[in-house]
Amino acid sequence: MNVVRHTGNPARDQWESKGWALVPDFVGADELAELRKEAARLWADQSLFGARGAVPKSATRSDRLDPVTDLSERFAALARDPRLLGVVNNVLGGSAQLMKDKYIAKPPGAGGYSAHQDGAYWQGIDLDFSRSLTAILFLDDSTSDNGAIECSSGQHHGLLTEAGIMADPDEDKLNSFTTIEAAAGDLLLLHALTPHCSSPNRSTAMRRTLAYTYSVDARPDLYAIYKQFQQEVRS
Repeated sequence: MNVVRHTGNPARDQWESKGWALVPDFVGADELAELRKEAARLWADQSLFGARGAVPKSATRSDRLDPVTDLSERFAALARDPRLLGVVNNVLGGSAQLMKDKYIAKPPGAGGYSAHQDGAYWQGIDLDFSRSLTAILFLDDSTSDNGAIECSSGQHHGLLTEAGIMADPDEDKLNSFTTIEAAAGDLLLLHALTPHCSSPNRSTAMRRTLAYTYSVDARPDLYAIYKQFQQEVRS
């Protein structure tokens, strides 16, 4: 298994070949401290996590807020931040809009995620997956011990499962995974079709992340479209 830390600026050729790119030091120490303070405020109210941990076609978790921006103006402001939108727009090659957001606390002992392509669970919204990504900001150092994200590079050019079905790919047919170790404040850009997973948190510290999903789409309110889609999937 390969392990990487910083890869430099997300050049388009790297993004297109790998299906992911790591932007080091995206936020500075002072801003990171404020974001971590806000994350701690939310974590203190466990009733929120009980209500927001259930996602259609996904296992319910007690360490996830999905969505989160309506609960935190600080996190909502980051989703609109010109710095973040600039990086996303540059990679996607157009003016992207927010589709969804979530916060994952991943405390010690929390389980991981099996290999999946995000786009497989967004079928039905008529997205252009080649122009859709999730920007993941690490609020804590992400290591092999605490359940770092792992990506199967170069397999983001199409669905690896049957079209129209929300399912995960056969891990035996995937390329080897790269464990992406990142520092707090780093930003990971993850293609909508890049197979990825993570292991359980075996450390004694949290591995908190904010995840904002964007897409270049001509429709005026993709966030509302996705919310309606979720409601239909639940029914």
